[in-house]
Amino acid sequence: MKRREFLAALGITTLAVAGGYLYLNDQKMEKPPKKEGMILADLHAHPGRNKSREGILEMLNWGVTGLTETNVYNGLTYNDVVNEYGAKEIERGIFAEVNYNGGKGYVVKSQECSERNVGPHILAVGCMKLIDDDQDPRKIVEDIHKQGGIATINHPLVTPTGNWPVKYRMIKPEERKVVEELCRMVDEIEVFNAQNIGLIPYFSVGGIRLDMRLANELAKELATEYGFKGTAASDAHSRLEQVKCSGIYVPETNISFEALKDHIKNKRFERHEQYVSRGSFLMGHFVG
Repeated sequence: MKRREFLAALGITTLAVAGGYLYLNDQKMEKPPKKEGMILADLHAHPGRNKSREGILEMLNWGVTGLTETNVYNGLTYNDVVNEYGAKEIERGIFAEVNYNGGKGYVVKSQECSERNVGPHILAVGCMKLIDDDQDPRKIVEDIHKQGGIATINHPLVTPTGNWPVKYRMIKPEERKVVEELCRMVDEIEVFNAQNIGLIPYFSVGGIRLDMRLANELAKELATEYGFKGTAASDAHSRLEQVKCSGIYVPETNISFEALKDHIKNKRFERHEQYVSRGSFLMGHFVG
């Protein structure tokens, strides 16, 4: 290969590598700033249990983490942290304190419920007993409230496709009718989901958008229509660095599940919105 051809090939390769790096690392995913008298709560997160003990404890020792169980993902649970990581329970079965390396955080029991994993995803926070999610979503909300838990709709305008590799799609008009009915029953709706990224901005395949940021924008309109303030969450998938990249700030005084519920129901919270990076998204959904 001639020198000129070699340099041209090297330049193209360098640009491709640099472009790939910038594409995958489009979001810095910085730790949320501290706010005096406030604590960040990420109530919808699925961190992996196959991580280092130190990494898990470091992730948990600040803010409030909703360790969210599902019927399809074997991630870290509230019971894991209490039984294996020494968290001290404040409210038995639902809320505990984590102390590690000079830091302090809290974990709350959380569950993502969805009828056969195809209906609206409903977040149950603070329920001691797992909700039977193989039932009508309206019954799921009723069961959450019977246990004294918080019920919110996760990513209300996005649902799984059931197909690989495009895992999620915008909901259809008939599905939106069910979501709107649930809006009359739940305590809040999630209007910013950190996983709703622009994987391939402004592009769609077979009618399925690969830029899901629109779902967050439309969720905010839905919240306004039904009188919600709207929550934010990381919806972290496996990756510890995603947990609490987004969430809600609530007053820190006398933090407990009951206080958390009261703050949410009375709209005493502020959203912190930050998307995960494309690289972290792909690692979380396809690698672990």
